[in-house]
Amino acid sequence: MDSNLDLDGSIRDDRYEAGVRISGGYLRDFEDPGPGSDGRVTTAYVDAFDSETELFGRIGRQTRSSGGVLGRFDGGLASYQISPKIKANAVAGLPVETTTGLTIDVDKYFYGVSMDFGTFAEAWDTNLFAINQIADGITDRRAVGGEVRYFQPNRTAFGLVDYDIDYNELNIALLTGNYIFPDQTTLNLSLDYRRSPILTTTNAIQGQTAGSLTALLETLSEDEVRQLAEDRSATSKSVTVGASRPLNSLFQISADATASSLSGTDASGGVEASEGTGVELFYSMQLIGSGVFKEGDLAVLGLRYADTQNSDRYTVDINTRYPVSRDFRVNPRLRTDYRENKNDNGNQISVKPSVRFDYYWTRTLLLELDLGAEWTNDRIDEESDDRTGFFVNVGYRVDF
Repeated sequence: MDSNLDLDGSIRDDRYEAGVRISGGYLRDFEDPGPGSDGRVTTAYVDAFDSETELFGRIGRQTRSSGGVLGRFDGGLASYQISPKIKANAVAGLPVETTTGLTIDVDKYFYGVSMDFGTFAEAWDTNLFAINQIADGITDRRAVGGEVRYFQPNRTAFGLVDYDIDYNELNIALLTGNYIFPDQTTLNLSLDYRRSPILTTTNAIQGQTAGSLTALLETLSEDEVRQLAEDRSATSKSVTVGASRPLNSLFQISADATASSLSGTDASGGVEASEGTGVELFYSMQLIGSGVFKEGDLAVLGLRYADTQNSDRYTVDINTRYPVSRDFRVNPRLRTDYRENKNDNGNQISVKPSVRFDYYWTRTLLLELDLGAEWTNDRIDEESDDRTGFFVNVGYRVDF
């Protein structure tokens, strides 16, 4: 049984504003033996803002994707509005690798500063940052970079550069943008270059019997450890182009295409080299209908094709939502996948029908029921293997 809690509250007066946010859950395992029950805390922080001094502070478990921070951490963030177009930020904390359990890795921490500038010309915002991360007493990541945002009613763009000055390596270079034409046709483009995983000295532990950098440094020099880290960090590149267009007041069509590649990695430290993927291609198209039979209904027909290193994959996905009444909603879905292997003459087909029921028992209590099945056929040469499975999920959500 999976129970979740999302608590969000705030209080304010003419000068001060304070808030609290807590999100988490508990998974109760009834199997014996089984993996065991476990709790998770995804968010747990308090923050405050003083409108007179323009000071903002937040402390606790939080997520940040700007200023050089790479996601969830336990720590603090402080901001000061120096002028209407300049804001200074400082951040420090412990990276959170997993939200399950209550253990905190105090041997890895980071601190950094950033400056926000804008908005200029009613369209441009920028951010410059510097951040340093320490793991087991040595430099794990030391990066500088910046972000640029451009916003107009019919076009937007975002760019990000993250450069590690300790390794002299580019970690991330990202550029995205979209343009909306007068007829509401939308075009979008994304260019993404990054190390995968992001280059940190901790990557050196991958494939090693040593469970920490401290243990690894007992037999290797720091330069050797850093070389292992570089050898474990591949390079990912991708380009995505897409478009969407309303056909009429009820239907909209969208499509996109992605070309991506992941480089190989070198053999070192007893870890074998890995082969790169080469260029892999992904195509998708969706036809979306809303309000076709009744206000609030939704129907999505999705088609996808993937030309990857090991297989060709085809998917047809029909996802619908129908409001029977204001309080009762039905969500039937049918997904069919077909995979054809490139390394042998095998193939796989799977069919997954399901239906979800949502019923608002009261204004704040939602009851959920998921019913579904999956049939899979694997075939290699003359051998065939059929598998059938069923699932039932029952849940509830309470909004305070």
